[in-house]
Amino acid sequence: MPQEPHFAEGWQHPMGLAPDLVITLPETQLPADREIPYLRSLVKVPVSEDKWIVAMQVLPGNNAVVHHMAITELVLPDGMTPENIDKLESVARKLGFANGLNVHFAVTAPGNSAVYDMLGVYTPGTTIEVYEDDSAKLLKACKNCYLNFNIHYQTTGKPEKDQTRVAFWFAAKAPKHQLLRVPASGETIIADGKQVLTDAPGEKAEGTTAAIPPIPAGDGNYEIVGITAYTQPVTIYQFQPHAHLRGKDFTYSVVFPDGREQTVLTVPKYDFHWQLAYELEKPLHLPAGSKLIVTAHYDNSSANENMRHHHGHGDSEHANAPEKEVYFREKNQSWDEMFTPFIQYAVDSPGADAQVPAVSSTAQDALKVVETVGCLERDGGDAWWLVRASDPVASKTQTTSGIEVKAAAGTPLGNLRDRLLGSEAFRPAAAKNQRVVVKGVLIPVGDESRINVTSLQLAGAGCS
Repeated sequence: MPQEPHFAEGWQHPMGLAPDLVITLPETQLPADREIPYLRSLVKVPVSEDKWIVAMQVLPGNNAVVHHMAITELVLPDGMTPENIDKLESVARKLGFANGLNVHFAVTAPGNSAVYDMLGVYTPGTTIEVYEDDSAKLLKACKNCYLNFNIHYQTTGKPEKDQTRVAFWFAAKAPKHQLLRVPASGETIIADGKQVLTDAPGEKAEGTTAAIPPIPAGDGNYEIVGITAYTQPVTIYQFQPHAHLRGKDFTYSVVFPDGREQTVLTVPKYDFHWQLAYELEKPLHLPAGSKLIVTAHYDNSSANENMRHHHGHGDSEHANAPEKEVYFREKNQSWDEMFTPFIQYAVDSPGADAQVPAVSSTAQDALKVVETVGCLERDGGDAWWLVRASDPVASKTQTTSGIEVKAAAGTPLGNLRDRLLGSEAFRPAAAKNQRVVVKGVLIPVGDESRINVTSLQLAGAGCS
C-alpha cells in the first residue's frame, strides 16, 4: 500500500499569506453521547468598515465532532445582545410575533432581501476557499453586526472539546462580482414525484419553503427535486451538495430560457463522510429566465452500508435503522436527513449575458415570476403548452400554496398560449388536457410567450 497522504495543518493560503483577521470561538465542552442541539455563537464583527473577503478558512479544533457549521451575518436590534437574544426571541413569539424580533441578515442578494448570503459553510472535507475572477464576499461593518456561527456537533462515545477558528483574507478594493452562497433548493420542492405545497402540514425542511415528507422505511431510492429560477442573469462559481447518511447522489441541471437543458454536475456516489465543494474551472453564466434543478436520491434500506458503519453515538431511539421513517426538518441531527444543495454565485449587472440570443436585453431587465391558469396540452413533439391561458399575474413566490390552488380553480380562462419550459420535473403527462395553475419566469421572445416553470398544480375542472 502507498503511504498515507499528509494533509497540511493550520492556515492553507496557496501563497502562504497570513490571515488579515482570525476569529476564535469560545471553547465548547461536549458529552460522550446523547443529542446535542445546534449551538449558536454570536461574535461582534470586529471591523470598522466594510471588507471584501477574497479567501476564508474554517478550522475546527476537533474535526471528529464538528458535523457541519454555517456562518451568516446578522444585524441585531438596538439593545439586543448575544446574552439576551434567545430570551427576547422567546418572549416575542409568546406575544404573537411569529418571526420573533427584528433580527435580519446583513448581506442579501441585490434586489431580493429574502435571499441572504451564507458567508461560510464547513462540512467534512472543507479546506480553504479562495475567490477568483475578481470576485469576493462582503463582510458588513455596522454598530450591531454580528457573525452568527450555527454549529452542529456529534458525539464520539467519549467526552470531547472543540474550539473553532475562522480566518479571513481581504481585498484592497471592491470586486466586480459579489459572491452569495445559498441553497439552490430554496423555492420549489418535489418529493417522490409530487410537488410539496408551502402550507402542507409538517416542520419546514432546512433551507426550503416546504415541509418535505419523510423517507419511508425501507425505501432505497427516495427522490427529492429542488427548483429555483433566476429573474436576473447570474454566474455560478461553486456547487456544494449536502445530505446525511442516506444521501446517494446529486445532479445539478439547468433549463435555459431558450428551452435547452444541460447537466452541469453529477455526483453519482455521494459520501456523507467526505463532502466536497466543486469549484468550476469556467464560471457558469446563466441568462435571466434560467432555472436550476437539483435532484437527489436517498437510500433508507438495509443495503445502505453507511448506516451500518456510521460511528455516531446516541440512544436506541435515534439509531440509524432502515425500519424507521427519516425526517427532514430545521436543525437536523445526524439521524435526520438534509437536502441542501448549496451554490455560490454572483448576480450579474444588466447586459452581462447579452451574448445569449434567446431574450432581448430589455426583456431581461423586466423578467418577472408570474402565475397563470390554463389547459395543459402537448404538441406533436415533446413541447408542453398552456392554452386558453389567463393573463399572467405577478407572483412574489416561485412555488404554490394550497390556498393559491383553490383560488386558481375560480380564475377565468383566457385566450393566451404559453410554451412551458422544463416542465418534465412536474410529470405533466398526468395532467394532460386538464386545468392547471402554473408559476414560473415569464420570457417574452418576439410573438411567443415562454414560461420557465417553477410550479405546476391541478386547479379544478374546466378544460374538457
